[in-house]
Amino acid sequence: MAIARGQDKGVLAGTLGAWRYVDSRSQDPSAELKKLGGAKVILATVTAGDAMAAVIGGLATNGSLLIVGAVQSLPFSPLQLLGGRQSIKGWYSGTSIDSQDTLSFSVQAGVRSMNEVVPLERADEGYQRMMSGEARFRMVLTTGN
Repeated sequence: MAIARGQDKGVLAGTLGAWRYVDSRSQDPSAELKKLGGAKVILATVTAGDAMAAVIGGLATNGSLLIVGAVQSLPFSPLQLLGGRQSIKGWYSGTSIDSQDTLSFSVQAGVRSMNEVVPLERADEGYQRMMSGEARFRMVLTTGN
Protein backbone atom coordinates (compact mmCIF):
# COMPACT_ATOMS: atom_id res chain seq x y z
CA MET A 1 0.00 0.00 0.00
CA ALA A 2 1.20 3.49 -0.76
CA ILE A 3 0.08 6.69 0.97
CA ALA A 4 0.77 10.15 -0.44
CA ARG A 5 -0.86 13.54 -0.85
CA GLY A 6 -2.82 13.98 -4.07
CA GLN A 7 -4.60 11.77 -6.60
CA ASP A 8 -1.90 12.48 -9.21
CA LYS A 9 0.50 10.15 -7.40
CA GLY A 10 -1.82 7.13 -7.46
CA VAL A 11 -0.96 6.01 -11.00
CA LEU A 12 2.77 6.15 -10.31
CA ALA A 13 2.28 4.22 -7.05
CA GLY A 14 0.50 1.47 -8.96
CA THR A 15 3.23 1.40 -11.59
CA LEU A 16 5.79 0.94 -8.83
CA GLY A 17 3.87 -2.02 -7.39
CA ALA A 18 1.42 -0.62 -4.85
CA TRP A 19 -1.72 -2.78 -4.76
CA ARG A 20 -3.66 0.06 -3.12
CA TYR A 21 -3.24 3.83 -2.99
CA VAL A 22 -4.51 6.20 -0.30
CA ASP A 23 -4.70 9.92 -1.01
CA SER A 24 -4.16 11.47 2.41
CA ARG A 25 -5.79 14.71 1.26
CA SER A 26 -9.16 13.03 0.76
CA GLN A 27 -8.88 9.92 2.97
CA ASP A 28 -7.76 9.24 6.53
CA PRO A 29 -4.66 7.02 6.14
CA SER A 30 -4.95 5.61 9.67
CA ALA A 31 -8.57 4.58 9.10
CA GLU A 32 -7.71 2.98 5.76
CA LEU A 33 -4.90 0.98 7.37
CA LYS A 34 -7.18 -0.08 10.23
CA LYS A 35 -9.79 -1.35 7.72
CA LEU A 36 -7.10 -3.78 6.53
CA GLY A 37 -6.25 -4.92 10.06
CA GLY A 38 -3.51 -2.38 10.73
CA ALA A 39 0.05 -2.23 9.50
CA LYS A 40 2.84 -4.31 10.97
CA VAL A 41 5.36 -1.80 9.60
CA ILE A 42 4.96 1.66 8.15
CA LEU A 43 8.04 2.95 6.33
CA ALA A 44 7.95 6.73 6.67
CA THR A 45 10.02 8.38 3.95
CA VAL A 46 8.31 11.78 4.10
CA THR A 47 9.94 14.83 5.63
CA ALA A 48 6.76 16.19 7.23
CA GLY A 49 5.96 15.35 10.83
CA ASP A 50 2.22 15.88 10.35
CA ALA A 51 2.16 13.31 7.53
CA MET A 52 3.94 10.77 9.74
CA ALA A 53 1.63 11.48 12.67
CA ALA A 54 -1.39 10.88 10.41
CA VAL A 55 -0.47 7.20 9.96
CA ILE A 56 0.47 6.23 13.52
CA GLY A 57 -3.16 5.36 14.31
CA GLY A 58 -3.00 2.79 11.50
CA LEU A 59 -0.42 0.62 13.23
CA ALA A 60 -1.50 -2.88 14.23
CA THR A 61 -0.78 -4.30 17.69
CA ASN A 62 3.02 -4.68 17.91
CA GLY A 63 3.35 -2.51 14.79
CA SER A 64 6.30 -0.21 14.13
CA LEU A 65 6.69 3.13 12.43
CA LEU A 66 10.15 3.08 10.83
CA ILE A 67 11.34 6.62 10.13
CA VAL A 68 13.89 7.25 7.40
CA GLY A 69 12.72 10.78 6.50
CA ALA A 70 14.18 13.53 8.67
CA VAL A 71 11.62 15.67 10.50
CA GLN A 72 12.07 18.38 13.13
CA SER A 73 9.30 17.04 15.36
CA LEU A 74 6.67 14.32 15.47
CA PRO A 75 3.47 14.79 17.49
CA PHE A 76 2.13 11.52 18.88
CA SER A 77 0.51 10.09 21.98
CA PRO A 78 2.73 7.83 24.08
CA LEU A 79 -0.46 6.31 25.54
CA GLN A 80 -1.50 5.18 22.06
CA LEU A 81 1.84 3.44 21.59
CA LEU A 82 1.70 1.83 25.01
CA GLY A 83 -1.86 0.57 24.53
CA GLY A 84 -1.03 -1.08 21.22
CA ARG A 85 2.49 -2.24 22.13
CA GLN A 86 3.65 -0.14 19.20
CA SER A 87 7.00 1.45 18.53
CA ILE A 88 8.61 4.25 16.59
CA LYS A 89 12.09 3.54 15.28
CA GLY A 90 14.57 5.57 13.31
CA TRP A 91 17.02 4.39 10.69
CA TYR A 92 19.79 6.57 9.39
CA SER A 93 20.00 5.40 5.80
CA GLY A 94 22.71 6.30 3.38
CA THR A 95 25.63 4.40 4.85
CA SER A 96 27.93 2.55 2.45
CA ILE A 97 26.51 -0.86 3.43
CA ASP A 98 22.95 0.45 2.87
CA SER A 99 23.96 1.54 -0.62
CA GLN A 100 25.62 -1.81 -1.31
CA ASP A 101 22.53 -3.72 -0.11
CA THR A 102 20.24 -1.48 -2.19
CA LEU A 103 22.30 -1.99 -5.34
CA SER A 104 22.43 -5.76 -4.78
CA PHE A 105 18.67 -5.89 -4.34
CA SER A 106 18.18 -3.73 -7.43
CA VAL A 107 20.25 -6.10 -9.55
CA GLN A 108 18.39 -9.17 -8.23
CA ALA A 109 14.94 -7.63 -8.68
CA GLY A 110 15.60 -5.78 -11.95
CA VAL A 111 14.91 -2.38 -10.39
CA ARG A 112 16.01 0.56 -12.51
CA SER A 113 16.45 4.19 -11.55
CA MET A 114 13.74 6.63 -12.61
CA ASN A 115 15.36 9.87 -13.70
CA GLU A 116 14.38 13.32 -14.80
CA VAL A 117 17.02 14.24 -17.38
CA VAL A 118 18.05 17.86 -18.02
CA PRO A 119 20.83 19.05 -20.37
CA LEU A 120 23.78 20.74 -18.68
CA GLU A 121 22.74 24.06 -20.23
CA ARG A 122 19.58 23.92 -18.08
CA ALA A 123 21.36 22.90 -14.87
CA ASP A 124 19.96 25.85 -12.92
CA GLU A 125 16.41 24.87 -13.92
CA GLY A 126 17.05 21.28 -12.79
CA TYR A 127 18.52 22.50 -9.51
CA GLN A 128 15.53 24.75 -8.87
CA ARG A 129 13.11 21.85 -9.59
CA MET A 130 15.02 19.69 -7.14
CA MET A 131 15.18 22.32 -4.38
CA SER A 132 11.49 23.24 -4.75
CA GLY A 133 10.38 19.63 -4.49
CA GLU A 134 8.90 19.67 -8.01
CA ALA A 135 11.31 17.03 -9.34
CA ARG A 136 9.52 13.68 -9.51
CA PHE A 137 12.66 11.57 -9.58
CA ARG A 138 16.43 11.85 -9.43
CA MET A 139 17.64 14.87 -11.40
CA VAL A 140 20.36 13.92 -13.90
CA LEU A 141 22.39 16.36 -15.97
CA THR A 142 23.57 15.31 -19.41
CA THR A 143 26.46 16.76 -21.39
CA GLY A 144 25.25 15.64 -24.81
CA ASN A 145 28.18 13.23 -25.29
